Amino acid sequence: MKLLNMDHIHFFATDLDEAIKFYEGIGFRLARRFEHGGREAAQLASGFGMSIDINKTRASDNPGYSHFSVLVDDIGEAARMLEEKGHRVDGPTYNEDTERHIITVRDPNGFLVQMVQKK
Repeated sequence: MKLLNMDHIHFFATDLDEAIKFYEGIGFRLARRFEHGGREAAQLASGFGMSIDINKTRASDNPGYSHFSVLVDDIGEAARMLEEKGHRVDGPTYNEDTERHIITVRDPNGFLVQMVQKK
């Protein structure tokens, strides 16, 4: 598996419009609004290749950081490599909302790390 680039960082926000306004104010641009996982969501693009994905929180969600994601060349190989090292891997799965193949793993402190392979 080869890491290609940082792909995105994902947040939950209580007020999606205010979050979009903030990130646009620091130089990101709204790429699209859509529904992701049954919730209102937005994706903001940067000039350096990384995006910010924001989902509106539900009553049971905590606002804030969800995960960061890196782009890989082979999602199947990434999953096998992590499993061989003893990590519990969720996926691979295909997310139709974002059009990406995804695996998710937790670091030793429980933080989510996502790896994606675009179509």
